[in-house]
Amino acid sequence: MPSEILEIAVEVDGEAAEAVSELFNRYNGGDWEEDSEAGEASGGGAVIEATGFDDFHRPVEGEYRVVVKTYLKPGPRGQEIRRQIEEGLWRLSLLYPIPEPAIRIVREEDWAHAWKKFYKPLRIGERVLLVPAWEETETRPDDIVVKLEPGMAFGTGMHPTTRLCVLALEELVQPGMAVLDVGTGSGVLAIVAAKLGATSIVATDIDPLAIDATQDNAARNEVSFGEGGILNIQQGSIPANQAGRYPVVVANILAEILVGLFEGRYGNVPLAEPVAPGGHMILSGILDEKAGMVLEAAARHGLIEVDRKQESDWVALVVRKEKNNK
Repeated sequence: MPSEILEIAVEVDGEAAEAVSELFNRYNGGDWEEDSEAGEASGGGAVIEATGFDDFHRPVEGEYRVVVKTYLKPGPRGQEIRRQIEEGLWRLSLLYPIPEPAIRIVREEDWAHAWKKFYKPLRIGERVLLVPAWEETETRPDDIVVKLEPGMAFGTGMHPTTRLCVLALEELVQPGMAVLDVGTGSGVLAIVAAKLGATSIVATDIDPLAIDATQDNAARNEVSFGEGGILNIQQGSIPANQAGRYPVVVANILAEILVGLFEGRYGNVPLAEPVAPGGHMILSGILDEKAGMVLEAAARHGLIEVDRKQESDWVALVVRKEKNNK
């Protein structure tokens, strides 16, 4: 096994962090497994390092910093992935203020441990405690503990949109409730819903790596999935034939994609269809300046804003479907 690894790091902010993470996961996603034909390994996905928080895990102006990293092993396959990533970053730089990537060689044993220092137990709201899988931490009797293995970009609690969604879920989910999580990523929101008492949860994502991550994290948290389980994990977007089924739907994606989902541009089922009359939808992944466009799309489907949560420039919108809308 090689002792040196190539690190590609990009310092970004706002929406660019999600775009860079998606790029890294697309070209360098999955576990590092040996390629029997090429005799080399690749994979690893995106890792997010965020610093500059106060004691309440709020970003401190002038100190908050996000660096998205990915790691390549040497060999022809690694060189090809590096070329694809550099081309992709150049294309993204036409849309976002993305600097040149910092590229350096790190020792494998240093890489294996150093990134974990950025992930610590994180308390959200009154009861939810997100804990890295390798950490032991003190808990309170009524804590809802969710253990995660970070590494698949967002969905670890490091990003404000995840925390805002958890806050909203804590307020809305009641025991026995059905919940739909669109674009589940690491599965953290679906797992939180299960820990809050939801007994019928569907988690969807178009990315097969996200499906694998959700299954792993569900097993880690003893949330039953598959046949007979309370969590149904599906590759795809908005499930068909589920009109009005879910009292709570959560979608933590991006503003433009949310608008497209409402209009049915990414499938045959519009985003509002599965929401039960009188039910709520949590919409996040939204920069404050783009909240209006999402609310306009929601309003066209009978959804009105009833709450808004904000951290830094990010917001989570809670909308309710009027009972006379099917």
